[in-house]
Amino acid sequence: MKKQFEFHKARIFLTGLNILQMGSILVLILLANFDEKVTLDKAETIYLILIGIISIVGGISTILGIAPLGKAVTQMEMMQESLDNLSDLNYQIRAQRHDFLNHIQVVYSLIELEEYKEAHSYLERVYGDIQRISKVLKTAHPAVNAILQAKSDMCVKRGIQLELAIHSPFSELRIPSWEFCRVLGNLIDNAIYALEKEVPAGQRNILVTLREDLKHYYFEVENNGPAIPKQLWNKIFEPGFTTKGEDGQGMGLAICREILQENNGTLELSSSDNCTVFAGVIPR
Repeated sequence: MKKQFEFHKARIFLTGLNILQMGSILVLILLANFDEKVTLDKAETIYLILIGIISIVGGISTILGIAPLGKAVTQMEMMQESLDNLSDLNYQIRAQRHDFLNHIQVVYSLIELEEYKEAHSYLERVYGDIQRISKVLKTAHPAVNAILQAKSDMCVKRGIQLELAIHSPFSELRIPSWEFCRVLGNLIDNAIYALEKEVPAGQRNILVTLREDLKHYYFEVENNGPAIPKQLWNKIFEPGFTTKGEDGQGMGLAICREILQENNGTLELSSSDNCTVFAGVIPR
């Protein structure tokens, strides 16, 4: 299987290589001018200086050119993740429609056999499955619906009750949907991590709320995990800071706040015993 090209590692390698090259040229120029053991004629000195200038300009150009390319690669990765989530959601919806007739036949047979309690129980299970998917189909952005469904499935597997309170379709959201998905995804992932570490199975709850008024969109991700100490409320958004130890890189919340700030939005934290809330505001 062909190994996938890892741009971020390549960017670090190229940046380091250019810095090493520029440093080597500078060392040679310094030696040529200040070390008495090294003697160069005027032409050789000029030639060496020209090589140094070209190397420095080329290195700086490469480093500056890599930065926007890195952002484009990150956006492509987010879009690919959104497409994968959309594909999964589409599959689940199609599977529900495909099985609908079978469900009707089962219920009809149970009623004919006068197994009313069993028919009621069967309908409850089917309805719960349908409702779980229907809850996420309330925003105007398929990618947002898909990430909510993906995280809902994740929570079911980990014994977490994820409740969605969607009171707005976010139809005029100024942030690209895949970037907003990154924000929601990071916040929900952090809530899942906190609950798995500290709260017993069966008692883990996450509430995701989307709402709006005339001027703003609001979203909140709330969990009933342990309190985050107040002295960490600001540090937690700093790049590289993490409370997950070796499990975390400390970039998720920094990226979330950066995405929102680029769109004149905000992201704030409040935390008390058994209730932690990350609340975001986005201008319309």
